[in-house]
Amino acid sequence: QFTIEPAAAEFLKSIEGRVSVIAVAGKYRTGKSYLLNKLFLDKVGEAAPTKKVSGFRVGPTVNACTKGLWIWRQVFYSDKDPEHTTPIVIVDTEGLGAFDEEHNHDTKILLLALLLSSLLVYNSVGPIDENALSNLSLIVDLSKNLQIKRGEKEMDPDELTQYFPSFLWVLRDFALRLEDADGNTLTQKDYLEKSLEEQSGVSDAAEAKNRVRRLVRQFFADRDCHTVVRPVEDEKELQRLDEGDVALRSQFVTQIDSLRRKIMRKVKPKAMRGQLDVLFVDEAGQL
Repeated sequence: QFTIEPAAAEFLKSIEGRVSVIAVAGKYRTGKSYLLNKLFLDKVGEAAPTKKVSGFRVGPTVNACTKGLWIWRQVFYSDKDPEHTTPIVIVDTEGLGAFDEEHNHDTKILLLALLLSSLLVYNSVGPIDENALSNLSLIVDLSKNLQIKRGEKEMDPDELTQYFPSFLWVLRDFALRLEDADGNTLTQKDYLEKSLEEQSGVSDAAEAKNRVRRLVRQFFADRDCHTVVRPVEDEKELQRLDEGDVALRSQFVTQIDSLRRKIMRKVKPKAMRGQLDVLFVDEAGQL
């Protein structure tokens, strides 16, 4: 059961015209909230040094800090939008895979983030491997749990992609060189595309892995990737990141700035074509 907070509804109603929505999703305790703070809310503090900006809540323990979906009660604008015609809303989502939540709960969180956003930033730690891809297996459930109707006609699952957001996979604590098997340099997008190539094999396990790859390619026609190194080397300093006085690695700061520019280039107004009714159906068939 999800309910809309009245304060959030009032804030959203105050925004006129078209709007862009950036949502960050991913496994719990992988630093999603911290990433949003560095990308956007630090800039608020720089613009107004005397104003205290606490940002989304982060913490050093194994306990999740975010429940449901949260928005920051302030809009942002792209540098490419000097007239401020398209406000950007930032959405922080509950981490996937927490011990105290069921699988169906995670599916709903990801589904809401997908339907609300015009750009979905998927946050994970380390390189793209089978484990990272298996964590994305929730998208296999999306076509089962999402029904889209235009009037009385139900749309084919293959048509869902036109309603899905752009997809940007952010790989945190990434320390590997991007090279192919012959030692040639790969771009970050090339690395993503190679990781999404189907693997050989005819077993059920191989088919399950390839199905995730196919669905990512199918649902997210506009997709990209970005790598970010660990913010600090010292473990104790990692646990103090939310305190704001930790000296960050210069490479991390540079890569965050590059990521911010990439996001601002990619984000676009949220658009739904025609009359669209979205129905979520649970395992019992209830709307």
